Amino acid sequence: MSSAVKVFGQYLDLCQSCQRTSSSDLIADVNAKGQEALNAAIATYRRDPMGLVGVSADEMFAPDYGVNLKRVKLPVDAAASFRCGVPKLGSLLAVVANDAFHLTDTLVRNMPQGLTVCSLNKVPAHLVPLVAEALAYGLDRGGAAAALNALLLCDGVLIHVAKDVKIDKAIQVVNISNPAMPLLSARRVVIIAEENSEVKVLLCDHSQTSDVEHINSQVIDVLAAPSASVELYDIEEGSDASRRYWQLNARQHEKSRLTINTTCLHGGRTCNEYSIDVIGDNAETSLSGLSISAGEQVVDNKVTLTHLARYGRSRQLFKNALFDNSRGGFGGKIIVAEDAVFTDATQTNRNLLAGDEARMVAAPQLEIYCDEVKCSHGATTGQLDDRALFYMQSRGISLEEARKMLTQAFMVDVIDNISFEVLRQRIHQLVEKRLSGAAASCDSCLTVCNTDNQ
Repeated sequence: MSSAVKVFGQYLDLCQSCQRTSSSDLIADVNAKGQEALNAAIATYRRDPMGLVGVSADEMFAPDYGVNLKRVKLPVDAAASFRCGVPKLGSLLAVVANDAFHLTDTLVRNMPQGLTVCSLNKVPAHLVPLVAEALAYGLDRGGAAAALNALLLCDGVLIHVAKDVKIDKAIQVVNISNPAMPLLSARRVVIIAEENSEVKVLLCDHSQTSDVEHINSQVIDVLAAPSASVELYDIEEGSDASRRYWQLNARQHEKSRLTINTTCLHGGRTCNEYSIDVIGDNAETSLSGLSISAGEQVVDNKVTLTHLARYGRSRQLFKNALFDNSRGGFGGKIIVAEDAVFTDATQTNRNLLAGDEARMVAAPQLEIYCDEVKCSHGATTGQLDDRALFYMQSRGISLEEARKMLTQAFMVDVIDNISFEVLRQRIHQLVEKRLSGAAASCDSCLTVCNTDNQ
């Protein structure tokens, strides 16, 4: 028996033996398509050669996690006990507790006209075809992990912005993990920006249980219509016991702008997969990420960015600081199709090994099938400059403080890609705290658990 049959087959057997009732026809359809896709994926499963550090899908989902298919409710109202801890952020807040979506009173009261934020179980009828298309597209692109997500999905989040609507406030979705036993949470976020619209979305992954192993399977589907602008910021502050398999599937139409920035501050094992198709002319894509890993933490980033149209411009920048025995991987691929002339694409990966036993594997790739393009890629891995450390010590700065300052300087250009000023400042603070040795905790996250109602 192959590992894929054993690992994914256990979830197929569970769903077939469990009497489950879906809250909507849309979710029921996703579950059925997920089952079909997972059966097909098992038959042809091969470990992704870009899964460089042991975070392939079958390895990540191998432990025997529980799944809340019978929809046991949490004993507390997570939406009412959460409030944003970033001064003057002014976000529109929603909460996903394990895998259940909660609207907050603040979001309901302040929902701008032209914006829809709701559960995937309560999608307005006129949006169902568009959402179903986005869900199907993500399922086709994501392999076995996305198929498993679809099979187990019980709830999710829809963020839809109507044509010509520009949302000033960020939409913040806080993912809380607080299982009392090993649990697999299947989450889905669908972001649809109609023509000439603008939206900023902040996703925060936060673990409240540091001693219970759990895994979060999250798929984000993004559709940027012509001339739309989507900014997506993702922050992970998990625990040593947490695992995360995070997949992004995005499509960009002509003159659209897509900005994605991920920050991994703490976790156990993390795999981030980015799949972006640029299908319209004159589209712009900015993709950046940073991670700080320590102990036995593992972080793997895999990128496939495909230029299918003319005059596309994309920029990728990933930086990783690795301490202790941590492991990192980067597998990046830019594909320029035959008709995608005048594409301008760059991919950069920089890695800092701050521990003697830390290891990093990088494999940037280019596939170019036409002339008249400007493309580059590269990766470097090294340590802090001894001369810079010596110079700072000669000016009265301790060795520990000098290391922290140089590591912060190493990360600064990734953080500066965040156009959202309040968030950018807060990320600087979180990175500084993490480099000082602080683990993820409620008071260091963007959001703060609070017993008071909003």
